[in-house]
Amino acid sequence: MSETFNPQSQERPPEDPLKKERIENVTKALTEAEAIFEAEGREKAKSLLPRIYDDLIVLNKRSKEEWETVWVWNSDGDLTEEEFNSLDHRRRLLSNAIGILTASGEIRHDLNKI
Repeated sequence: MSETFNPQSQERPPEDPLKKERIENVTKALTEAEAIFEAEGREKAKSLLPRIYDDLIVLNKRSKEEWETVWVWNSDGDLTEEEFNSLDHRRRLLSNAIGILTASGEIRHDLNKI
């Protein structure tokens, strides 16, 4: 009995539509926070920062407990390296403009105070 070669079995599975939606949600949240920051300032935009952090961490399949690698691209995550780098770059720029989110979840406004 001979086996039939099926080239489709070698292909990657179709992309998860929920993954695409989650990426779009993070992108929209970043765009919204950036626009609010520009138009209304830090106080209005800072409320969006925790959700952006959480969503990006989940997409990268990391956890806040892994603080040393939380912002390092994870090849097992749901993002390509390019997607992660792009979203993370925007997160860093926004975080530095608003005030960085500390490990306890608080936003520190004066980045020079430690």
